[in-house]
Amino acid sequence: MRETSNVELTIDGIAISDVIRLHPTSFYIYSAKKIRENFAKLKSSLEGFEIFYSFKANPNLTICKLLLDLGAGADVSSGGELEAAFRVGFKPRDIAFVGPGKTEQELKLAVRENIFAIVVESPYELELLDGIARKEGKSVGALLRINTLEEPISPEMMVGGPSKFGIDEEGVVDEIRSLRLSNVRIEGIHVYSASQVLDANFIANHFDYVARLALKLADEIGFDLRCVDFGGGFGIPYGDERPLDLTPIRDAAFGARSLLLAKHEGCRMIVEVGRYIVAEAGIFVTKVLRVKTSRGKCFVITDSGMNHFSRPVLMRVAHPIKILNKINQPATKLCNVAGPICTPIDVSGKDVLLPEPEPGDIVGIFNAGAYGYSMSLVNFMSLGWPAEIMIDDGKVEVIRKSHPAAYLFKDQT
Repeated sequence: MRETSNVELTIDGIAISDVIRLHPTSFYIYSAKKIRENFAKLKSSLEGFEIFYSFKANPNLTICKLLLDLGAGADVSSGGELEAAFRVGFKPRDIAFVGPGKTEQELKLAVRENIFAIVVESPYELELLDGIARKEGKSVGALLRINTLEEPISPEMMVGGPSKFGIDEEGVVDEIRSLRLSNVRIEGIHVYSASQVLDANFIANHFDYVARLALKLADEIGFDLRCVDFGGGFGIPYGDERPLDLTPIRDAAFGARSLLLAKHEGCRMIVEVGRYIVAEAGIFVTKVLRVKTSRGKCFVITDSGMNHFSRPVLMRVAHPIKILNKINQPATKLCNVAGPICTPIDVSGKDVLLPEPEPGDIVGIFNAGAYGYSMSLVNFMSLGWPAEIMIDDGKVEVIRKSHPAAYLFKDQT
C-alpha cells in the first residue's frame, strides 16, 4: 500500500499531496489493493471456511461492497448494520447477527428477512426469538454463543470468566434442555474468544477447542450441527509486535474442518474478521496547525484529534505516526501529537519521533482502517465530520463526504 517517493508518501501510486489538493484534511484514506491482498491471504489459509466481514470494524458501504464482491459474508451486530448489509447486496443466507443486546425490533427484522444465523447470547434471548418466530409464522435457525472456559490471554478477552457475552459453557446443556422451543431450531454454536490476538498458537488451539465443543454440545443437547462460527480476533501489529503467523492457524483450521465434516457433512464453518482485513489499509490524515514547546516538551497540534480518530485515546493503542510530506527525512524530534479538543487526553501519540515539524505539515496515523471512523466521537466540539477516501486502481474516490459543523445542527430547532 505505502510506497514512498524521496519527499512524500504515495499510496498505490498516488502522492498524498495530490489527494490533499482534491480534499482538505481531515480524512481517512484507504487502499482497495491492500484490502484485496489481506482478504486473499486469509482466504488461502482457511480453505473450506467462509469469511464473514465484521461490519463494526468499518461499515463504509464501499468497503463492504468490495468485500461482498470478494466473496465475504456479513457479520452484523445491530439493526443498522443489518440494514447496511441488505443495502450493499449481501444475501440473507450469508448474514450472521451477533450481539448481547439485540432489541425485539432487531430480532423481528432478522426473522422477517430470513437471515442465516441469529446468534443468541442467553436463554432469555432464545425464548424471545422463539416467541417472535411463532408470531411471524416462521421456523428460524439459531446459533448458541458460548462463553467457554478458555484461558484469558488478551485485555479484550470475551470468554473464560464472567461475561456479558454468551452462555457459560458449563451450564449451557442444562439451560437449553430446560427450554420448550416451538419455532427455533438450534443449528450450531458461536464462540468469539478475544480481539486483537497475535498469538497464533492461541487461535490454533481455539479452532480445535471450538470444533470439539460443537460436536459435544450437538450430542448432549441434541441438535443437527449445521454451522460452527469460530469468531475471529485476528490481530495486527500496531508497534514492534510480530505479525500474526497464519501457518499454525491454517493447519489447525484444516484439522477442525476434518473433525466436523467427518460427523456432520455440509456443516458451514465461519470465521468473522474485520481488523485483519481493513486496519492496515487505512491512514487517518490530519494537518499541523501549531508547533509549541512547553517545559521542554514539543507539542504538535493538529486540526483533528480524538473527535475524528478516538482509538489511540479510548483503547490506548500506540498507532504509528509519520509526517507524510517528509516521509524520508530523519526522525529526530521527540513530540507529542495532539488534537484541538479541549481535554488533556486528546493526544494521538506520545513521545513520537518525527522529522522537524512545522505548521502545514501533513500527519498520518497508520493502521486506521478498522475502528477509526466507526469508533470516533465525531460530534465532539462540533468540528464537523471527516471524509473517507478510497484509492482503487489509480483512482481517488470520496466514499463518504465530509460535513461542516452546520450539518450537525440541521435537524435541531
